[in-house]
Amino acid sequence: MNENEMNTDIRTREIRPRQEGDPKATRNWNNQWYSDEEYNELRRRYKQAGKDKWEETEHGKLCLKFYEAFHAYRKYLEKNAFAKRSPNGGAVDYDEHKLFEEGLRAVETLKWEREETLRRNLEKAQKAARCRHKYTNGRQCGAPRVRGRKLCHMHERVEEAKTAIIDLGPLEDADSIQMAIRKLQGAILEGKLNQSQIGQLAYTIQFAAWNVTRTSVMTREK
Repeated sequence: MNENEMNTDIRTREIRPRQEGDPKATRNWNNQWYSDEEYNELRRRYKQAGKDKWEETEHGKLCLKFYEAFHAYRKYLEKNAFAKRSPNGGAVDYDEHKLFEEGLRAVETLKWEREETLRRNLEKAQKAARCRHKYTNGRQCGAPRVRGRKLCHMHERVEEAKTAIIDLGPLEDADSIQMAIRKLQGAILEGKLNQSQIGQLAYTIQFAAWNVTRTSVMTREK
């Protein structure tokens, strides 16, 4: 991640595919790799683009008018209790109002189901097995680990980048990162790496350097 990406809102910046070997390239979208955050944003944009096109259709416009009128009527009833009674004093018992009440019940049911789904997903995530990677300060990574593996997606990628070519070491503090830079320089001078491998390892070190700063701040706050 470069400085521009760190300082730019994910919803406004251009999202480009990540290179193979990037520690954050964990999700696939249209045969390209992205981080979890980027993947979710791409899905949001795709869905929004579809909705924008639908809103321009005749049926979309009619549905939007119905939606707006439905919520306007709901708010009106909340503020004007007398509107729930017919002019002759009895409860409103007309088909049009009954349709509104059925719709209101459906909306409340859908809201409850969504909240229940989110609650169950949160409980499931909290119970998920955690990454076994330990930082140099003794703290264990709290991210869910890859199914059937011992590490999370990020640390799996870091390990792949480290072991596939040269052992960069732990990459968890300024000294270890400096040592990794020296190892990379030595491997380059010895001609052990091609341009793609150099780029992958250099990015891994860059990402680790940024992550060390972030985790150090979190440690101080605690």
